[in-house]
Amino acid sequence: MKWSARKKIGFALFAVALCVLAYFAADLPFFSYRDPLERASLSVSSDSGTALSFTYGNDAITLRTAEGQTVSLYALTIDGITALEAEAGTAQPLSALDLGSFAAVADAVQADTDGDGMEETLIAAAKTDMEYTLEYAATANVFLDSAIPLEAAFYDREYFMLYFQAQPLINADVTAVLSDGTAVDFTTDDSGATRALTLNQVRNGVTFVYRPSTTETYTLAYQPEDNTLFTLRYLMAMLPFMLILLVAAAAVALDVLMRRRVYRRAGMPEGKTRISARDFGRKRFRFSFFTVRWLVMAGSFALLVFGGRMIGTSLSSAQLPVFACPYNLDQAVGASCYSFSHLDVLFASSLSEILWFAGSFILSGLLFGRLLCGFVCPLGFVQDIAYEARQALHVEGISMNERLYAVLRLVKWVMLLIFLGVGFIGGSFCDFCPAMALSPAFAGFKLSLYLGGFIMVIVLVSGFFKRRCFCNVCPMGYILGLFHKISLFQLKKDSVACTECGACYEACPMGIKTIFTDREHEKVTTADCLMCGECVRRCPEDHALAITFCGKKVCDASRMRFMDDYARPRKKSGKAKRQ
Repeated sequence: MKWSARKKIGFALFAVALCVLAYFAADLPFFSYRDPLERASLSVSSDSGTALSFTYGNDAITLRTAEGQTVSLYALTIDGITALEAEAGTAQPLSALDLGSFAAVADAVQADTDGDGMEETLIAAAKTDMEYTLEYAATANVFLDSAIPLEAAFYDREYFMLYFQAQPLINADVTAVLSDGTAVDFTTDDSGATRALTLNQVRNGVTFVYRPSTTETYTLAYQPEDNTLFTLRYLMAMLPFMLILLVAAAAVALDVLMRRRVYRRAGMPEGKTRISARDFGRKRFRFSFFTVRWLVMAGSFALLVFGGRMIGTSLSSAQLPVFACPYNLDQAVGASCYSFSHLDVLFASSLSEILWFAGSFILSGLLFGRLLCGFVCPLGFVQDIAYEARQALHVEGISMNERLYAVLRLVKWVMLLIFLGVGFIGGSFCDFCPAMALSPAFAGFKLSLYLGGFIMVIVLVSGFFKRRCFCNVCPMGYILGLFHKISLFQLKKDSVACTECGACYEACPMGIKTIFTDREHEKVTTADCLMCGECVRRCPEDHALAITFCGKKVCDASRMRFMDDYARPRKKSGKAKRQ
């Protein structure tokens, strides 16, 4: 494609504007929660010989104690530890400086905590952390003050660090009592950490019991904020995504109305500008490669959104190379998009973390290549649903040509530059990324959205009119596509059977022209290929195209299937209806 000097200057200005927007993405809010402390209504209590509990919500914290019991309440703020003058049963307003970690410590009492008939000195405490203090790769909030003798911090929602007298509790025997009464005994390591407990085990709270001697017992009731699905709070978390859907639907309706008006003024047929769900009939269901693709996409969406609840977070150290948003803390696996878009953070990590990230990413690339984009990516799944909605409504899509695809490829290089480099200059791709509006909202996490919310509107509208439009500019997808030559999944072509009809090019959502123009190579897989199989499905020639795994065909072009898919269903006769 030859560009004039004016077009080159215009695209250069567009690229610069896109980079500037990415850098200042956090300054362009799409949906903001007024105060993060409104996110929770949480209660934590200690029943080990005391009646210590506190509840917070709606910008206030309420302390509850036994009659005559003295309790000190603390909040962690940006200025350090603050003692709250809270009286039992009285709501104490919270400050905007609070970081979301609160702790209460009761005065020492004498109680028999181990059932040996002898009373020990018991010092009970309670602590809670809000959801947003437990974000991906974030440093947990810790008081580290002698006022809170036994303290626990939940890092990355994967492991606990225990502290005693503001120092790491190293090589110590501790008992964790779960909400169902189950006791888990463990020994902390050389750094005071333990992985003996999983996220699912501590969702409803856990009490740590530490006995440094036979005459002393320290307890800490710890409760991390946990989102409860299918509740009012869950629906509140969906508000940003619902707003995005409404804006996208309005944009689609406006486009349809404007096109219809233009067609009428020009005296042209309206074409498919009238939204209608009418169809000629239903086609017979046939289990195929494409049915499997939709089943896998739906299953992967559920796993990437709710996997942590279903199978725990034991796989969270693995880095799946799709847009599995890291701000969704209930994912079964980690998201390599965060590491690639924050290379400055990755390079500051330990060697073992870097090797684990690189190893899991390379392994997934070798095994699947960009098949993960076509079968697993939740953002791709949503785009496919938008496209299918257009098909069902019989709305005319956007006709693409080589020139438009060339423009999208240039945008892809700009997106790749932003993706890999914005972290080094102080920006965050997460504020620019549309996936932020998807996975965390479906999982029930309340997150403020910035420029990424506006981009998600564009993703849905463009995906409605053009299948997988965002995949054409997706930087993470392109990085994964670099494994296309050595991936176990390949797209292969039989040039003898191919008639160069161009049906594969028309069907390809990525506009890969070499699928039908290349007659020299058997492997026609490129870095842009999603392995969605649309080219194979639309190919009218037997065995002209095929998707293979380890050299074995898993999807093959078929003339009979092509004719069956695109044949007009026959209407039933009146006699057949009466029967």
